[in-house]
Amino acid sequence: MSTYQLYIHLAWTTLDRRPMISAATRDFLDEFLRKTAVREGAEITDVAILQTHVHVIVRSPPKMDLPKLVQLFKGGSSYAASRVPGNILGLRWAPEYSATTVSPGELARVREYLRNQERHHPGEGIRALTVL
Repeated sequence: MSTYQLYIHLAWTTLDRRPMISAATRDFLDEFLRKTAVREGAEITDVAILQTHVHVIVRSPPKMDLPKLVQLFKGGSSYAASRVPGNILGLRWAPEYSATTVSPGELARVREYLRNQERHHPGEGIRALTVL
C-alpha cells in the first residue's frame, strides 16, 4: 500500500448563500460527506458546516477524480438532504466550488481556520437541536 499526503481544502456555498443548513441538515451532511469520501477512496479529516456553506479537508490518493468527488458531495447531498425530516428549506448548492491543495506543513493552520468558521462568519453558526 502506498503512502500519500495529498490534502485538499474544498469549500462551497448554498445557492445565493441562503441559510439552508439547519442542525439536522448539518448532522446529515457530516455523515454523508464522510461516507461518500470513503466510498471514493478518500478521507475527510476536518469539516466545518455553517448555515450557508461547507468547508472540508480531504486526504486524497493521487489519482482521485476531484470533480467527480465534488459532484457526489454536492449533487448527492442536495438530493438526499432535501428528504431529511426537519429540512423544510431543501438544500441547493451554488454551481461553483473552491479547491486548494494544502501542504502537510500548513495543515494545522488550515484546520484552525475551519475550527474558527463561526468567528469568521458571525451569525452563520448552527445551534444544536433543542430536545423537548
